[in-house]
Amino acid sequence: MTELQSTLILFLKSALTGERYSLPQNVDPAEVFAIAVRHGVDVIAYYGALQCGIDKNCDVMREEVMRVYQSILISETQMAEVQRMMDAFEANGIDHMPLKGTLLKALYPQPEMRRMGDADILIQTEQYEAIRPIMQELGYEEKYESDHEFAWFKKPVHIELHKRLIPSYNKDYYLYYGDGWRLATPVEGCAHRYGMTAEDEMIYLFTHFAKHYRDAGIGLRHPMDLWMYRKHHPDMDEAYIRNELKQLQLLEFYENICHTLAVWFKDGPADEKTEFITQFIFSSGEYGKASVSKLSSVLKVTKTGLSAESVKRRRVFCAIFPGYTIMSKEYCFLKKLPFLLPFMWIVRGVKKVFREGKLHGFFSRRLNFTAEDVSAYQQSLNFVGLDFHFTE
Repeated sequence: MTELQSTLILFLKSALTGERYSLPQNVDPAEVFAIAVRHGVDVIAYYGALQCGIDKNCDVMREEVMRVYQSILISETQMAEVQRMMDAFEANGIDHMPLKGTLLKALYPQPEMRRMGDADILIQTEQYEAIRPIMQELGYEEKYESDHEFAWFKKPVHIELHKRLIPSYNKDYYLYYGDGWRLATPVEGCAHRYGMTAEDEMIYLFTHFAKHYRDAGIGLRHPMDLWMYRKHHPDMDEAYIRNELKQLQLLEFYENICHTLAVWFKDGPADEKTEFITQFIFSSGEYGKASVSKLSSVLKVTKTGLSAESVKRRRVFCAIFPGYTIMSKEYCFLKKLPFLLPFMWIVRGVKKVFREGKLHGFFSRRLNFTAEDVSAYQQSLNFVGLDFHFTE
């Protein structure tokens, strides 16, 4: 771990524990905050830097405090809106289960420390037609439907109403979870709000962590969540957690992540795997890396028996001739005039592919990987205890 990285970890640890730590003398706080911003943990870092004695009047802290104020405003708005929505669901007999950030914010010393891009709520899909007018009455606009969620937006709040806990295209984890309602237990005092046991919530958070890690890489916010959750639930049934993670084929990865968090927050002994995981996480940024996402998507397809070269050809074909679902989102009139799809492929090709200076970039973005790159990514996942356990 570099001095910049270890200093940022000290900032984060200080904010979350209230302890003050001695900092390296030759580290520029501005460089530390540049990493924190890229990972979406700069608000936590700000509170930790104050705790560790960084002058609040220095340039970087004066710049950061404005982001902190903005985060406080957004956080309070999000929490109020989520509560308002859940109250409306309860009043109208809508079953719902808040997930991830909507629960985790309350575990942090200050809720704004846990930045939340969107609020995730699991619903019963058969109730969606009853949900739509409620969301509209609350002032939300329906944006899109994906494999696993309905997205609604009212600035600055994004709501994702989940059909299932895990996307169905994450075949191995989806096989374990299904839609997720089997894990739901009623929340005391509510007729239609549900939650998971602490153990099942921990398993779900870790599965979500693993999904992001192998799909595109993952930033510092998610390890913070795992550490905070364990800190607030010290008496969980560890044997149950380990047994379920073994079924998910995540136990080895879980042990490696627990060891890494012990290195970060408890001064545990580092080894080759904890250092590898640390560098992978720090290199990822808040939403992972496009290069990792590309290798991951190719690796998933090769699990079905296709070679990397076959995947290349398929990616180019699908990019030139997207399916009806994708095209109808880009050209809405195709929903009423689907027979125009072939013509719109030509229009789109002229517009997006053969425009001057675009052709080379269009293909290079889809073809700049080799079979060796895919194999190396496979090995990097296996090294930490991960894989895509897909079966057809």
